[in-house]
Amino acid sequence: MTIVRIIKKVLNFLKQRRKQLIKASMWLLVVYFLFFCPVTRPTWEGLINLLSNRNPPTWLVPSLPGEKTDVPQTKIYKRQKLAQFKIKVSIVNQDIKRFVGIKTENPAYQVQGNATPWENLKLDVAAAGNTFVEFWGITIVTYQGQTIIVGESSQPINLNDRVLRWQKEIEVSAKKYTIEPALIAAIIEQESGGDPNSVSPVGALGLMQLMPSTAKFLNINPYDPAQNIDGGAHYLQMQLKEFGNLPEALAAYNAGPGNVENHNWSKIPETLNYVQRVPSLISKYERIWNENLQKNPDRKNTK
Repeated sequence: MTIVRIIKKVLNFLKQRRKQLIKASMWLLVVYFLFFCPVTRPTWEGLINLLSNRNPPTWLVPSLPGEKTDVPQTKIYKRQKLAQFKIKVSIVNQDIKRFVGIKTENPAYQVQGNATPWENLKLDVAAAGNTFVEFWGITIVTYQGQTIIVGESSQPINLNDRVLRWQKEIEVSAKKYTIEPALIAAIIEQESGGDPNSVSPVGALGLMQLMPSTAKFLNINPYDPAQNIDGGAHYLQMQLKEFGNLPEALAAYNAGPGNVENHNWSKIPETLNYVQRVPSLISKYERIWNENLQKNPDRKNTK
């Protein structure tokens, strides 16, 4: 693409998106002065400390007797959201380069299906913005022995559990791919124990231990916990559709579809253990989800 064509393309884009660009520019200025300007920006840890020690405003969440901000858990949660936000910003940067015709070779950057560069940019900017809002606005409180995320669904979530701290992401993917959340949670426990930074000896990545080639095929960033769960749930759905039953779908997830098609999976001790272990974990998480629904019946309408 020549320089003249790039300039024409940019000018045409500016004319068509003038209002959106003005609004985006305002947000960029806010982000700049908060995060990049040497004079006004706090350190990341300083900002996390500031946001974690404030109480949620009463107009947003009415204060309840005995409610207390859980500062350590809030800090952990905000650090996780900050890491996710930085990943999403890097993806937006790749989107911008691709939009103006600059080739990118970042292996973590994946195009969303057949979407146009502009559609990719909008999707990824929205994802980064949502993560930033969660980083900024969420506070974790304890009330009557329950840990509650304030600013999201405000539903009890056991953030001390390495798997259930991803409850929101699990439920979103479960609904998207019509899979029971207990099944996704069971696979996360079996695959990584809930560690988003887990890397297997063969190179499988993240919470649901996706191989880089699988992540590339699914167009997701395996280093982003939410995308890793989404990709794992999507891949599991594919195996369930292909083989029609849970044991073979689990075997395909663990050992690869080829080993199920040629019936070799039953000769692999690790896969045999996997197929036997995951159903018992499903029962464990089914009890947890049912207990949550009994305590919070309004959630039945959101599943």
